[in-house]
Amino acid sequence: MKRLFFSLFLLATLGAAAQTEIMQQPIDREANGPTRQLYRYLRDKVWGQKVLSGCQARWDYNITDAEGIKERSGRYPAINIFDFQHFRQRNLNYMGPTAKNWHKEGGIVGFIWHWSVPVSPDLLSKDGYAFYSPTGAQGRPGTLFSPRRALQNGTPEQRIINENLDTIVNYLLYYQQQGIPILWRPFHEAAGNTNRGGKAWFWWGNDGAEAFKQLYLYTQRYLMEHGVHNLIYIWTSELDDDDWYPGDEYVDIIARDQYHIPSQHDSFKEQFDLLRRKYPSKMLALAECDCVPSAEAMEKDNAKWLFVAPWTTPFVFSRQNDDAFWKKFHSETLILTRDEVNRAGTYQLEINKESGIYRKGEKAIITCHTDAVPLDSVRVRVYHNNQLNREYSLLPTTPNFITMEQTLDSTCAVSVEVHENNGKPSSIGYLVAPEGFRSGYSEPSDLMQYWDNQRKLLKALPMQVKTANLEVPEWCLGKYTCQDVEINCLGPSPVRGYMAKPVNAKKKSLPIIILCRAAGVSGNWCRCQVDECVGNAAKGNGALSLDLNAHGMLNGQDDDYYKMLENGLLHNYFEHNAADRETYYFKGMYLRLMRAIEYMTRQPEWDGRRILVVGESQGGGQAVAAAGLDSRVSAIVLNVPAMQDLGGARVGRRSGWPQPIENHQHLSQSQLDATLPYFDGSQFIRHSKAEIYCEIGLIDTTCPPSAIWSSLNNAKGKKTINCVPYRTHAWPSGAFRQPWEQKYLRPREAFINDYLK
Repeated sequence: MKRLFFSLFLLATLGAAAQTEIMQQPIDREANGPTRQLYRYLRDKVWGQKVLSGCQARWDYNITDAEGIKERSGRYPAINIFDFQHFRQRNLNYMGPTAKNWHKEGGIVGFIWHWSVPVSPDLLSKDGYAFYSPTGAQGRPGTLFSPRRALQNGTPEQRIINENLDTIVNYLLYYQQQGIPILWRPFHEAAGNTNRGGKAWFWWGNDGAEAFKQLYLYTQRYLMEHGVHNLIYIWTSELDDDDWYPGDEYVDIIARDQYHIPSQHDSFKEQFDLLRRKYPSKMLALAECDCVPSAEAMEKDNAKWLFVAPWTTPFVFSRQNDDAFWKKFHSETLILTRDEVNRAGTYQLEINKESGIYRKGEKAIITCHTDAVPLDSVRVRVYHNNQLNREYSLLPTTPNFITMEQTLDSTCAVSVEVHENNGKPSSIGYLVAPEGFRSGYSEPSDLMQYWDNQRKLLKALPMQVKTANLEVPEWCLGKYTCQDVEINCLGPSPVRGYMAKPVNAKKKSLPIIILCRAAGVSGNWCRCQVDECVGNAAKGNGALSLDLNAHGMLNGQDDDYYKMLENGLLHNYFEHNAADRETYYFKGMYLRLMRAIEYMTRQPEWDGRRILVVGESQGGGQAVAAAGLDSRVSAIVLNVPAMQDLGGARVGRRSGWPQPIENHQHLSQSQLDATLPYFDGSQFIRHSKAEIYCEIGLIDTTCPPSAIWSSLNNAKGKKTINCVPYRTHAWPSGAFRQPWEQKYLRPREAFINDYLK
């Protein structure tokens, strides 16, 4: 753990050092929480490390190009830059859901404004509107609208400017109310060619640098004074226009627009380096371009623009930026797409009892640790037995803060979730008096009689076995053998699996270890693996190892075979025939399990004492069934076991996977109740004295802790139960992976090894 925390500290320190020149806060000192949060994300997590992919709207309020990029690459760009150009059009609703939905899906919202003003010298609308100056119009309408006069009180120009700004203020305040921060790039390319012997391209440059700067500041001040505090201000440089720069205190990001470049996907390193020297306290963005820089070029040249955004048609999808380019571009690790944006801080929750188990009346305290003080309120959701109990907001003032304190006087599984706006939630869980959980179903009076009858039918079927030798890994050549095994069985499919054992093992010398597979069909975790099978045979002092195929499908086939089954015969297999205990899918699975155990116990090397069944998720559910249906099973190792407490929903809790009551609402209660108790692990386990070693994830919603405890409370054998407060159904990752492996995974493997010795 010391090494882990040192590494994280070192990385954080190096990252901070790379950002020391960039301004710590946005220039709007009243910027709201989401805006400061976005700025901090850009500064600390993107700038100099990654490049955000962006694109333009097609001149107004749409995500047309973003959809096109998604179609070509499979992923959306991170930023969509809308345009207020057509704000006068009544049929264009800038308060429509487009920007809100983009933000909700994790995207960053940008706005440019091709600000159109009257073309007519008398400033009436009779001749239409334009944003070009006469010299920049190139055959289109141009306007002589004067920025200087717009800054003079009482002029028609100022009236027009203020009326237009009032309209835009309403839109920006609407976005602000929705919690949407905006990358705001007004008055782009203001200088045009003025410093190269030419003229300005747009009216806001008509009166020169000083008038432009005053207009920029006037507009910025107008927005702030009218309560707009959700903007990150971007100024666009023409490289030689230092005299047009409003000043560091008025600009958050420096942008560059670059066109007329051949299709070599250059990084524009010279421009990047020049701007970096000129504006060392600012992040740099390529806000418009024709040919998009490649990730390789930006990485190689160390010219990592904050974001790159090609202009819309005809450039975004062109010979330069063809379909193959977009697919490759969005697959590069340097490039961030919409699904990868995470502007929230890093949150880690901690409880005051490492075990995650509390007595009734004992206070549970949840503390949240963040990488920095949150810039906006955080949302907290508290769930009791997987049902939302309450929700509230906190506005922390320190990076470490108490999220919840709670005392409960009844048995309950609690999970607490914390997240920022658009941030990924962080969760932790705990249990109060878990010994009080009881199964949703009572045991049917004929449960064991039903399965005894199935066992008799199995025994009456003469066992027919087919085997085929398999190649074993090089490390065990001459030490272990492995076979593909097929055994006839009742039901639709035979038993299929891999069996391994040590070479020349003596009679009655080996325990049995059976590995049951997790849910699914085509994933690697669903299929028998020679390496795992032989690896289990090598545990302890050697063992008879069976890697059991849950579905009786063929082993060792290509991916197409398993995908065909997954999309065909075995599609949603766990939902098949839940209203009929004679044809319910899991009946065949349990019959194959019973048949497999019988086959393994007929091996002359079995010591006659020990049968260990191991399984994760669905495999854990099979292990419980094995212990309940065959008294010879002496130990089971369960990892977040499924198929426990299938009737949990009958008593107001979430049932164990596959949640048949919740997912079969088209079936009547009586139909389900006549079937499910016969396949519920919490009923089987009553009939076993096997030793149990079990791991439970306390924020697992697939196999809820309440469901697993409901089953374990019915067990008679010795129990070792490890509850992991931060574990979901999957194995922990990130900073949790190493401590989990040390505290939970290694002890579990040690238990298996020791048991097999």
